[in-house]
Amino acid sequence: MLGWITGNTAGARNRERVRQENRAFKLAREDWKRYEEERKNKYDFDKDNYAKALEEAEERTRFEETGIIQSYESQVEMRDFEFDAANRAYDKSLSQATKQKTFNQMAADAAIMQQNDKLKDDLLGVLFDESATFLDYKAKSTGLQRNKRNQLVQADFQEAQNIVKNQFDVGSLGIQRNQKRAESQRNTQKAILEGMKAAGQFRSRGTNGRTSAKSVLGVLAESGAIQAGIANGLMYAEQEIDLDIAKLQDMFILDQTMVMAARDKAIFDSEFEQATLDATNQLDIEKIAATRDSIQDRDTFVRREIFNSRMQADLNAEAAILLKPERLPDLADPREVYAEYDNPETEDYVELFFRGEPVEFPEYIPSREPERDDFRGPRENAVLGNVMEGISTVGMLAGGIGAIAGPAGSVFGVSGSTYTSIGNWLGGGSSIFR
Repeated sequence: MLGWITGNTAGARNRERVRQENRAFKLAREDWKRYEEERKNKYDFDKDNYAKALEEAEERTRFEETGIIQSYESQVEMRDFEFDAANRAYDKSLSQATKQKTFNQMAADAAIMQQNDKLKDDLLGVLFDESATFLDYKAKSTGLQRNKRNQLVQADFQEAQNIVKNQFDVGSLGIQRNQKRAESQRNTQKAILEGMKAAGQFRSRGTNGRTSAKSVLGVLAESGAIQAGIANGLMYAEQEIDLDIAKLQDMFILDQTMVMAARDKAIFDSEFEQATLDATNQLDIEKIAATRDSIQDRDTFVRREIFNSRMQADLNAEAAILLKPERLPDLADPREVYAEYDNPETEDYVELFFRGEPVEFPEYIPSREPERDDFRGPRENAVLGNVMEGISTVGMLAGGIGAIAGPAGSVFGVSGSTYTSIGNWLGGGSSIFR
């Protein structure tokens, strides 16, 4: 009754579903038409793109084939160019190495010439030093010998002078001795004569006797005393002369000793200076010999260095020579390698890649058109629907009474929980018979 009152019956709902199905079918057809139009346009677009893709694939293939052929020809040209460039570089390196080795030889020859001049200058310097040393040694040796001879001659002259002086002094003293002796003899003789004369005078007077004898004896005694005095004077003079002679002998010995010392000093100084000069000259000779050996060693070392430097420069020049180039193996011509893929019908073009038959673009297949039955839904049974709606309404009322009464309350002698259970069962809940 409530459905009839509100108009929400099964028949009304079935009619509403039909209207909705009609609207949905209409919209589906419109959508299908638009979709088919889009699919058809897309099919045409894809078909055109497929045709263009085939054309582009062919163009790309031909472009790649042309690129391969051009790459082959470019590689052949590059190989020939690189081979020619390598030959030119090799020839240039060989020429440069030859020129470098020639220059190395010239440099080595120039260095040898400079070393020859250096060796000559060094040896000349040593020769001059050696000559100067020899001349200096000879000059000093000659000077020493001359000084020695001069000193010895001076010593000999001094010795002769000493001898002459000693002889002169001794002779002078001898003369003085003889003079003293002659004077003493003369005085003695004079005293004797005077005594004899006086005695004779006494005798000549004729006096005899003891007085006369005594006078004669007195005169003789006086004469003897004079003679004794003369003898004593002569003796003293002789002694003085002997002392002077001894003194002269001592002075002569001293002078001779000094002469001998001067001679020994001259000989010793000469020998010492000569030994020193010989040692210095020997040292200079050894130094000159060591200098000459050092110059020779240095010359040998420098010449070895020049030789080694030239060999190293030649080795560097030879190392700079490039390897003799060799032509690379011939490249495979792609037109010959892929000749089996060439289409003889295309005379103006050579195919390198295999070309299969292109797949045909599929025909257009339209989509399924919507039908009216596709949108037909289930229909409700009007009688059964009304009964079920009534039961549902009764369940709602029972549930409402149970809610109003509460679990502890009752209506018409039935508890509220019972109404709630009935409402749940009628509304599709759990069974009340559990």
